[in-house]
Amino acid sequence: LLSFDIIGVWHTFKLLTVLAKKALIYVPFFGQAAYLTDVIFIDRHSTSAKQTMNKAMKRLKEKNIKLWIFPEGTRRNTGAIHEFKKGAFHTAIEEEIAIVPVVFSTYKHFLDKERKIFNDGEIIITALPEVSTKGMHLSDIDKLIDKVRSDMIEVYNRTSNEALQKSLKDIKN
Repeated sequence: LLSFDIIGVWHTFKLLTVLAKKALIYVPFFGQAAYLTDVIFIDRHSTSAKQTMNKAMKRLKEKNIKLWIFPEGTRRNTGAIHEFKKGAFHTAIEEEIAIVPVVFSTYKHFLDKERKIFNDGEIIITALPEVSTKGMHLSDIDKLIDKVRSDMIEVYNRTSNEALQKSLKDIKN
């Protein structure tokens, strides 16, 4: 479902790029389009992952391009925000890059593989206030992850409920 999240910001790709697992490059059409828009593909289980990130960060800083990272890793449409992986937060702290959490409300009410639902629907996208990493050390990583994740969960729950209520209201009308 990562591709649906990326579609939500596709029009901004001159200002940002996305970090995605390397396997997505092989998804027909999506992989080719992502490659052409300079998505950074990374093999999360390889020793070169850190080198790939370092090279990418240097290029992005030179061009003043923002990096969009999905800290859950593999996205699952379960109606919850899962535990975050530490890689994105390592990079943010090491490079002293501010984190701008962006929350997509659930789309489980109109897109659900298990219940075989594929309907039209709306989601709410919310950008939260910037979280500075200036002066942080890697020892702060767990505290940083907890703060960002808890802030995102609060907004996710609220906006998901709002999107679901709107969807139910639209069905009644």
